[in-house]
Amino acid sequence: MTRHQIGILFLLCVATHLLQGCGYRLGVQTPPGVYRIAVPTFTNQTFPLRRDIETELTSALREEIQGRTGLRLVADGQSDMTVYGWIREFREKVLAEGELDEKLESLVSIRIDLRIEDYANRTVREEKVVETQPLSASRGESIDAARKRAIDNLAEKILLKVEPW
Repeated sequence: MTRHQIGILFLLCVATHLLQGCGYRLGVQTPPGVYRIAVPTFTNQTFPLRRDIETELTSALREEIQGRTGLRLVADGQSDMTVYGWIREFREKVLAEGELDEKLESLVSIRIDLRIEDYANRTVREEKVVETQPLSASRGESIDAARKRAIDNLAEKILLKVEPW
């Protein structure tokens, strides 16, 4: 190892030590005693009905859990924690129209209600989560692209609601 490589390694060790001392950790921290989590398919209560949004959001949340935590996904009834969700609203609000009444700019908004049942710590929390994403048809974006971004961001926000505070 060169002197330069040793110096970089030393700095990385010091930085890691300092970050741990500040309480900063990579990934999402889960409540004590929670090792297994269940995420039943969310309930779709949108009107008009937005098909498949419940499976897309549930799948995105499960992927987020697997990618950012050490939790094991299990079936409902076998978990230390269960996250239930109800998709209450999916809206597209038009912000700007063209000369022929075509949508140029709009916002996609998704609102959900959560119930997080932590059996290990005997707590139940209810949370509301909203995500809004811009959509620019004038730049060739589709509502599906905005919907995908909103779902991905919602999955991240929901996972952060699992963290103990």
